[in-house]
Amino acid sequence: MSNNQSIEVASNTIRRMWETHGIKEPMRFLGFCLSMLPIPGIQQAGAALDRHLGDKAFEAKLEELWSEISAANELVSKVATLEEAIQEIAKTIEASPSLENKANQFIASLSTSQQEFSVLTENQSYQELRNSIIHADISAFIAKSGSTNVIQGSTVNSERTHLHATDNSKNFVDGTTFQGASGAVSMKGITTQGPISVQGSGIGFGAGGSITFGGNPNLVSGNCPICNELLQVDKRELAKYSQIQCHRCKTVIPFKLPNA
Repeated sequence: MSNNQSIEVASNTIRRMWETHGIKEPMRFLGFCLSMLPIPGIQQAGAALDRHLGDKAFEAKLEELWSEISAANELVSKVATLEEAIQEIAKTIEASPSLENKANQFIASLSTSQQEFSVLTENQSYQELRNSIIHADISAFIAKSGSTNVIQGSTVNSERTHLHATDNSKNFVDGTTFQGASGAVSMKGITTQGPISVQGSGIGFGAGGSITFGGNPNLVSGNCPICNELLQVDKRELAKYSQIQCHRCKTVIPFKLPNA
């Protein structure tokens, strides 16, 4: 669920809170919650958490959630580091729809009062938002001058979201839901260009706006040397492997990723 950079920033935020409040096990869950937010919002949410920790109702809810999570997976309290704990918590919550719903509600309460969230990528650059939860009145994802935004596995809770890509740029959206008060729009494997707006359950197209299927900028492909089957995989998922199995003939093939 969380990516490594978010986990690192969230863990360091919790360690600073430990210096003030002492080391408390349930704060491992707070680290997970922070890791689910976009990196620019982690420190802001961390400051809000710091103020909440003296509130008895907040601490009671935190203890309740932690008890459920640790009962489902004892490793969340046994692993040595915060980073490992956050990864174990993510696995536990992914396996339980009930816990996932409770965690999402808790995370939403950490992100109140944000009016606008924006991502701007320009000058042939690349920016990625993965497995995050955004809460803001308005969200905007803007790509300019040959740039790419990737929004994947995320939830955007906003009354209006703008997706804008110009000058051979694109926004690639995959497994992401845009949720408003009057409905939701989910996108999987979609590339947007030009001005696109999402509000409630509707999509609006500005002048030159378009939506197409496919366009994942991280997709790598090749043919199986045995049966010639076309194999396509997201290279981010392959980073820690040195071989792949053909889904057709089951041959195990060594591979090397192309240079970024």
